[in-house]
Amino acid sequence: MRTNDEINAEIAALTAMKPKVRRHAHFGDDNHAAIEAQIRALTERFDDDDIWDEWPEEEDEEECRERDCARDAVNWMTGDVDDAPSKDWADLVTE
Repeated sequence: MRTNDEINAEIAALTAMKPKVRRHAHFGDDNHAAIEAQIRALTERFDDDDIWDEWPEEEDEEECRERDCARDAVNWMTGDVDDAPSKDWADLVTE
């Protein structure tokens, strides 16, 4: 499990980079909604049950992406993956 300081630093990083990431991806996905899902998952310290409660499986494709991004954040927060969510967005940041 990441420390509160690590989680708070990641929330700050995602919050700072969100306005610098193009709102919509090439295929129309809402990048800002995906980042916001990650911020929420970290801020509220979601677990898998919280994610599935928020974004049930029967939701549309866009909300599925939000769920997947939130799961990525939770997996990082719990130490299941090494790379922080902000690393995935770094290539999409524009100045």
